[in-house]
Amino acid sequence: MAPRRRSNMGFIGVRLRPAGHFAAEITAGGARVWLGTFYTKEAAARAYDVAAWRFGRPRHEMNFPEVRSLTEARVSLEPLLRSQGEARRYRSGRRIDTTEADEQFMAQWRRDHPGDVEATRAFWKEKQTYRRERRAGKRQRRAEYEAEYAKGEASTWGEDDERWLWNLSSTASEDTPARTKISTTD
Repeated sequence: MAPRRRSNMGFIGVRLRPAGHFAAEITAGGARVWLGTFYTKEAAARAYDVAAWRFGRPRHEMNFPEVRSLTEARVSLEPLLRSQGEARRYRSGRRIDTTEADEQFMAQWRRDHPGDVEATRAFWKEKQTYRRERRAGKRQRRAEYEAEYAKGEASTWGEDDERWLWNLSSTASEDTPARTKISTTD
């Protein structure tokens, strides 16, 4: 792979925006990843290095090869983040790390407590079965009402009965296609 080329700013992945800010972006897996805009080119270059560490790039492809770890790259970026927007973007990156740690913890928990995992799956399966049965009951009641209405019989529910409106509205969107009224007059 050809070495990454430094921009006219002197840093890899950094370019000057028309408004005078510096943009940082990195290419990973054939796609460009936008890292944000920064007030200084050094901050943009350090943000690029943090992303490069996360993507597992070799140190010779970084702007500051003397930085030896992802943690060190993050620590060197923090003082350069002056605006709240930059700090928010940085914190969102930390949130991603927290999410990854949570996923690792949950994977370990699932390995250590298979009984709890099975109990949780059984609970959700039971809940899903209950919902299906409830929906089927609603469909049946609606079919009974429509059959009564089609025969011209008096319904057991009055038109102002809340059960009729609730049952009709709660099943209509789930099960039946929208009905269109056909006009017989020309």
